[in-house]
Amino acid sequence: MQGDLQYEIIHLFRCTDHVLKRAIGKKVEGTGLYRSQHRLLMILGSHPDCSQSAIAEKMEISPPAVAVALKKLEKGGYISRQCHMQDNRVNEIVVTEKGQKAIDESILCFQEINAAILEGFSPEEMEQLKGFLERMIANGERYYQSAQKAAQKRGDL
Repeated sequence: MQGDLQYEIIHLFRCTDHVLKRAIGKKVEGTGLYRSQHRLLMILGSHPDCSQSAIAEKMEISPPAVAVALKKLEKGGYISRQCHMQDNRVNEIVVTEKGQKAIDESILCFQEINAAILEGFSPEEMEQLKGFLERMIANGERYYQSAQKAAQKRGDL
């Protein structure tokens, strides 16, 4: 019984994530950018000094995947790369006017989707849900860390 309820909760959690991704994908479909490119632009917009490796970490993708995405954004005119003033070996990623417009549209888009998905929830219910999700994340992180330590002891890593 308990296992069935746990399965159902995790299943609903995954379904919620899937619905959110589908809604975002549908909303941004006519913009010429993929969902992940919108996300990358928003990271650059809020963290202009972000390195490629930091972007990869935030997006939980590989640095080469970030490099490919940045190349596509540059080709589309959403970003430009400029030599760092103090160090010519470093390229700074600069969001262009076109990129900033896409960021502004993305923010409005995500606000609309967030409001739609959380429609009918009272502020108290949203606070409670936030607390539950934060606890799930903390529990998952603790489990991951213990599994990683166990793998290290076995010599898997």
